[in-house]
Amino acid sequence: MSSRVPEPLLVVSESAESAMVAAAAKAHPNETGGILIGVYLDDQPWVTRAIEIPSPYRGRHHYKIPAGATQPAVHAARRDDHRLGYLGDWHTHPADVGPSPTDLATLALFSITHPLTPNPTLVVVRNTGDGYVIDARRILTITPRTCGLRIAGDLPVDPLSPEGKQ
Repeated sequence: MSSRVPEPLLVVSESAESAMVAAAAKAHPNETGGILIGVYLDDQPWVTRAIEIPSPYRGRHHYKIPAGATQPAVHAARRDDHRLGYLGDWHTHPADVGPSPTDLATLALFSITHPLTPNPTLVVVRNTGDGYVIDARRILTITPRTCGLRIAGDLPVDPLSPEGKQ
């Protein structure tokens, strides 16, 4: 009997994937990034939106979300759909390089300093030269773990929202 823990899963909507890839291509050769918004379904995060957040702290080898920018972006998404919440951060790498030690340390530190965000997620959209690949990590039991990725459709419209009552 194997005691191996199964790989965590990250579900990403096609529209969120497209938004990250388009932002990566537009920003190239610099990095860009933002936040991941979505819901939990069967205890798995489902990224339904990838919101790009402009930053003066970006270049070929770095990107940082400006202080104070995350919360207003989350509140704006929640005004559109009350089910949505913050799942983590994303940024691009103009080269075919996965998360850096700094990226992983930042994710681990976030999980300690923000205990109300369960299992925060980090997505790095890396340029392979032939296109872009999503590289995801989630914190599970203190350590960032590589996530399996499943691309899905968008979140169905909330029947209680103004759009759902039409």
